[in-house]
Amino acid sequence: MAKIFNILVVDDDLKNIQVGINFLKKNKNYHLLFATSGQQALERVKETKFDLILLDIIMPVMDGYEVCRKLKEE
Repeated sequence: MAKIFNILVVDDDLKNIQVGINFLKKNKNYHLLFATSGQQALERVKETKFDLILLDIIMPVMDGYEVCRKLKEE
């Protein structure tokens, strides 16, 4: 049985999320989730262990760098 990889796509632009998910969903071994803000991404990480996080850098309120710093702290 193939391993399932959890991937989180984080972007404040829904079109960018859709492009990423449409590309990644071609692989049946990827379980895809998305977040539209840095805060939402941090909440998702508390709920699920991710193998990969695709993180936008330029987002309002909490940019990708701050999200990355908070993830490293935890």
